[in-house]
Amino acid sequence: MKRAVLLALLALLLPRPGTGVGYPQKPLASLEPKPFGVLLLGEGGDKVWKDSTDAILRDLSKKFPIEFVVGQADIKLIQKSVESLRAAHVQKLVVIPLCRSSQSPLMEQIRFIFGLRKDPSPDFFAASRTGAGYALVRRVQAKLPVVVTAALDESAVVSEILTSRALSLSRHPEEEAVVLVGIAPAFREDEGKPLGPTKKNPTPVDEYAQSLAALAERVRAQGSFKTAASAVLSDSPLQSQRERTDADLRRLVRQMSLERRVLVVPHALTGVVPSRRILRALQGVFMRYNHQGLLPDARIERWIEETARQGAATPDMRVYKDAGKPLHTAPAFPRVRVQEAY
Repeated sequence: MKRAVLLALLALLLPRPGTGVGYPQKPLASLEPKPFGVLLLGEGGDKVWKDSTDAILRDLSKKFPIEFVVGQADIKLIQKSVESLRAAHVQKLVVIPLCRSSQSPLMEQIRFIFGLRKDPSPDFFAASRTGAGYALVRRVQAKLPVVVTAALDESAVVSEILTSRALSLSRHPEEEAVVLVGIAPAFREDEGKPLGPTKKNPTPVDEYAQSLAALAERVRAQGSFKTAASAVLSDSPLQSQRERTDADLRRLVRQMSLERRVLVVPHALTGVVPSRRILRALQGVFMRYNHQGLLPDARIERWIEETARQGAATPDMRVYKDAGKPLHTAPAFPRVRVQEAY
């Protein structure tokens, strides 16, 4: 009798087949090979950014293994996420930067640590990790094919979202002007240099400005607007340079507003932080402004999924495979202000 009672109690305590911890549906699902896994990288942001990315991860995790690392390319966190994807038996690692532009310090860091770039950039050492004991720079140990995709850049989804943001302000697009405004990525090499795409050797910020101008023209065509323009505000530590680009934007919008209604749209992942800067620069200027960034929008999730599947069909992109080995001692670059995430 006692033996029967004991067996009954054990039966209640043991998990039933298919309902054990970590195996809610298929007990062997984690052992099955997957064609690819996604490592999503982003700089971080406000509550809108967090809520939007949380929703994206919940949806996409149902379709393929995905990890998300936030911050300035922290090697330890990225390595941990890579190991998690390897444990899920993925056959290829697709790294997707959730960034506005491929011309950014974060992208340069990503290219180095995944072996697409030979040497790290000065910005790599200037980030906050240097003061936390990162004396040696290491690449990520992937041990599987790696594909690093481009950022959002001039993809169709970006122009679609920006067009919809502009149209939400519009009454008669054929009589209106659209101005896209972005905050320049903060490269050390660009500090103190004037913005403008006319220099013989364009900097990454110049290339970002050219990309934004191309997006503005696509928004004009897709929304049937009369005209369009773009402006890039400096994020330089030099107040004089920031004030100069603010004045250029103010002059541009004021001049356009003399002839037609002007709609201003931020080129940013979320609109909260950059909108403060843009609206401060445009104080007293007649225009209509959209406070939303690219997030939240279901089309960004669609872009991530499409980019992941395209990346899965791309060959291994690594050129430098000295994974995990110390490569350089961090030089004594001066500390710089870390750019806010937009």
